[in-house]
Amino acid sequence: MPIRARSRLLTGSRESAADLRRGGPHTRAAVLAAAALVPVLALTAACGGGGGDDKAKKEPGPVRASGAVSTAKLTSALLTSSDVPHVQVLPAGSKTQLLGPATTVDNAACQPVADQWSSRPKHTRQVYTGAMVTDTADKDKNAKAISLEVIASYAPGTAETVLDELTTALKTCRTFKATRNGGVTSYSVRPVAPPAGRPALGDQEVAYTIADTARGAAGIVLVTVVRSGGATAAYETVRADHKTATLRAAIALKQAEKLRAAATGD
Repeated sequence: MPIRARSRLLTGSRESAADLRRGGPHTRAAVLAAAALVPVLALTAACGGGGGDDKAKKEPGPVRASGAVSTAKLTSALLTSSDVPHVQVLPAGSKTQLLGPATTVDNAACQPVADQWSSRPKHTRQVYTGAMVTDTADKDKNAKAISLEVIASYAPGTAETVLDELTTALKTCRTFKATRNGGVTSYSVRPVAPPAGRPALGDQEVAYTIADTARGAAGIVLVTVVRSGGATAAYETVRADHKTATLRAAIALKQAEKLRAAATGD
């Protein structure tokens, strides 16, 4: 269920109103834009109102998690606003801002698609964190691209399995109904081929659009998933004007570079 602009950052959780107040005017504008635009699988079924508790007066920090790879190592690999020109990065303050609840689908072939934005996927993420990434490289403000990004580390060999199963799913998955928290939403899925001549974004990559069929053009989202070794970076991207979204290659390439460096200790 899409978030209303007055609701919390990327979910209906109780933290984001305070998050909005803590940020400066540019941060608040970016968050409000993303809250109005980023729909579908990453969001929880709840759509909270605008009230909120004014908690600690600080910027939201990286999501905490536990696993075989240290949380500090993965969070240090998360893209920052200084990594790519014309990109603003706002780290998530809680896990519920990144992934939705357990999701079941009526078409088994589509489960890997739904699992990309579920906190209870078939293949468990050892560690994960993420952020809202706003790309303002295009001078046309209507072309601003907003992405929800989740980076994750897996047990050895699992990241490859996740990408392999997602690639297989996209060969046949075209429509499905997803059930979360008792709510049912219908989606359509279409694979997206990489642009001709563009370098590979990582060791493996897949891209597709997923659309909430009840919302028309406003419900279409570009999803890009890139594997770098045993880690993945997944992006759910929309444009401010709801036209066809693209993920700038420089963003994904820099994130892949940082994930590789974190894995090797460089």
